[in-house]
Amino acid sequence: MKRMLLAVFSALCFGASAQITITNAVFPNVGDTLHYVTDAAPDNTINPATPPGGSQNWDFSALKPDQPSKVVYKAPSAGTHAASFPGADLLVIGQTGESYYNKTNTKVELLGYAGGDPANFGVQVLAKFNPAVTIQANPTNFFDILTQTTNLTIPFSTAGLPDSLFGGINIDSMRVRINTQALAVMDAFGNCTIPGGTYPVLRQKRTEYTTTKIDVKVPFLGWIDISTFIPNGGGFGNFLGTDTTVTYHFLSGTQKEEIAVATMSNDLTQVESVLFKDNMTTAVEDTDAPGSAGIQAFPNPAVEWVRFDCKNLPSDWYTLKIFNILGKVVWVNDFELSGNKSIRLELQSFKKGTYLYSLIDSKGNVVGTKRLVVVKP
Repeated sequence: MKRMLLAVFSALCFGASAQITITNAVFPNVGDTLHYVTDAAPDNTINPATPPGGSQNWDFSALKPDQPSKVVYKAPSAGTHAASFPGADLLVIGQTGESYYNKTNTKVELLGYAGGDPANFGVQVLAKFNPAVTIQANPTNFFDILTQTTNLTIPFSTAGLPDSLFGGINIDSMRVRINTQALAVMDAFGNCTIPGGTYPVLRQKRTEYTTTKIDVKVPFLGWIDISTFIPNGGGFGNFLGTDTTVTYHFLSGTQKEEIAVATMSNDLTQVESVLFKDNMTTAVEDTDAPGSAGIQAFPNPAVEWVRFDCKNLPSDWYTLKIFNILGKVVWVNDFELSGNKSIRLELQSFKKGTYLYSLIDSKGNVVGTKRLVVVKP
């Protein structure tokens, strides 16, 4: 298969100029801070999903810096769970927990995670990937193909969970099983322009299939997979099942930040969001001009529910999207709105953390993109 792809790519790129090689010069070190911004509703003229090949130019200069973020790499000793990851060289402390990484001359691997549980039950977990997930590799060249299958098992006690969740059945413990199958192909190269700069890049198309299941341990019966017979997901919302994510990563040989990461719809026809390197751009203000159309979340921070108050809207169909901090759409719905209207959303299936919400009219114009903080007791 790899030879076949190589032949196809070679035909497409015959005569093209030389492409870059990405080395461990861009691997993170302790003390590094990587700066990003997110465009949660990118202009529909942006096209990350061009055909494979070389000497391309991706113009993302129209991206809007809606929300800044940063990734800070620390020594593992700065974490509270360092003893559980003895091979770790790097630590990133996020909003809900700690991620531990191993770094060698040839690769950077994600070893595991400690912190808030992914099912959002409000309990703390510690989990290790088996095998570790390769995040960066040295060297990385055009034509490179990486396939990975990894499993993450997260056991935790049910002592802190409501009895009603299991219909009165006596449950000893619970575990979440997450299987991820990923295919990453370096399928193109060229120049990528974002606000504040143009960079030679390799493009990686990454497709991930993530299947999540939940087992419970019942006395005398052992572990039972309850994923397939929970009515309407039970208390787990949209957490269970298989999720497909397609992203295009534009990688530099000189910058430690990824130049851009575009999250696509599964049919590749729509760019849902773009995370990109922050070249000291100015984030969009979280305010509305008097008398203009706008949207505001209340309460913010929110706990159990949030209400989106829309004002001065021309009569139209609107799309309300909510993105996580990585720019992935986690909730979307369409509404016919006019004037001043409110939309209420229950937050049971949301993890605590920072999100972006964006209201877009039928022509693709963004009414407003702002920040929402979800907290859990």
